[in-house]
Amino acid sequence: MKRRWIIAGTAAWVLVVAGLAYYSSRNDPPTSRDQTTIADGLPVVDTALARVAAALDPATSVPALGGYTRTDRSCRVTSAREGTRFERVLLVYVKQDTEPAVLDRVHNALPAAYQSHLVSGPSTHLLTADAGDFVTLRGAVVKPGQVRFTADTGCRIQDAAVEEATPQSQTANRAPVQAVLDTLKQTASQWRTHRLTCPGGGTLWTVEAVTTGDGAAARTTVPATAVILDEPGLFAFRAGEAGVALRVEGDGLHITSTAGC
Repeated sequence: MKRRWIIAGTAAWVLVVAGLAYYSSRNDPPTSRDQTTIADGLPVVDTALARVAAALDPATSVPALGGYTRTDRSCRVTSAREGTRFERVLLVYVKQDTEPAVLDRVHNALPAAYQSHLVSGPSTHLLTADAGDFVTLRGAVVKPGQVRFTADTGCRIQDAAVEEATPQSQTANRAPVQAVLDTLKQTASQWRTHRLTCPGGGTLWTVEAVTTGDGAAARTTVPATAVILDEPGLFAFRAGEAGVALRVEGDGLHITSTAGC
């Protein structure tokens, strides 16, 4: 009889332990990045960049949001598991010599939980922060008048295709980009739209068109008071609530308009 009670007690204990393990696996937060996937990290990436966008001064900056970019096609999650990693970039164009102030503004606006750290010196301006769920946020001055914010998933298992949600065309405002195209007497060979949900509600949109030329004709139509940055191959200005940028890249002229947050 005693042996039966021991066996029954042991079986019950095994069931309790198994139940706790199952509950923990379903409800407890992951304790290492190898327990997460790319799909887990992307919403955290978006939230981090949305917080950056919300911290910017809309009157003195022109942001441009990009899509998800795979930066490492083959990395090691563990010694036995292969993974990949993605990042998303928010470029911010500002007046020259105000770049450190932009990083400082973002640094002060990020939540305390991000443990944001800012290094600023004569030749180095770098912000790093922990956005949670093993996502790293970085901000750096890449060129005069250009600050680049990057949110990185780190190396993880990819268990689903990475695609941006397809926005409804009537929601994203193409008008500022179309106005530039009309001025240049050009048509777009490509249209792209990127978006983020703002921390306080609403949506940040970046509409991008690709065309040909250098965009020089657009410079003559923008009031000097609206110009944020004017450099060879790059022109950024404010057009009402939107920040508009023209940048020359290898495959043509990229025109972006960003509004929101």
